[in-house]
Amino acid sequence: MILTVLLLAAGTAFAAPVPKAPARASEETLRGMLLKLRHNDAWKVREAVIGDAEELRDAVVSGTGTAKALFADRLPGMAKDPFDICRDLAGCRQAPQSLHVEDPSLIDDAFLALARPWFKLQEARGKAITPTVDPGTGVRLALEGLTSLPVVTLEASPAPTGGFDVTLSEGPQAARVYVAERAAVLPH
Repeated sequence: MILTVLLLAAGTAFAAPVPKAPARASEETLRGMLLKLRHNDAWKVREAVIGDAEELRDAVVSGTGTAKALFADRLPGMAKDPFDICRDLAGCRQAPQSLHVEDPSLIDDAFLALARPWFKLQEARGKAITPTVDPGTGVRLALEGLTSLPVVTLEASPAPTGGFDVTLSEGPQAARVYVAERAAVLPH
């Protein structure tokens, strides 16, 4: 009996703990973080932002071709489905750098749409992505193993024509890194 207890104790003492696989962050993780932030922090920005949209309206009326279409997509309700972008890496040739939303309740959807290409890229690379949400800085995506761009930051700011512009603060640099890394991951 004592021998059995000693063997059992020795076996548990020498058994190595089973390492846990690193948890992969997902769009749902980011959505939960954003919802928690919205729940804990009241919308104070809206009252400071409401602006005049006459300039945008005039640009749409006087514009032609693709410029007119781009301006029209910024008008409330005119874009086809602005958040249904980059659902897979193969269909996402470029990571979008900005989106415009009229209603503050759509900022989270814009954050998710701009973050989605980076989630898909890191998934294809087999690397982790760690999102953090801060009311002062926006959404930060830490990209494991991406030395040329270790962090991507998404910000929302009031637009001069009303609504909010949600942007990738690293802009063109991030776009170039995304295109290069996507090309390296996808088969030619």
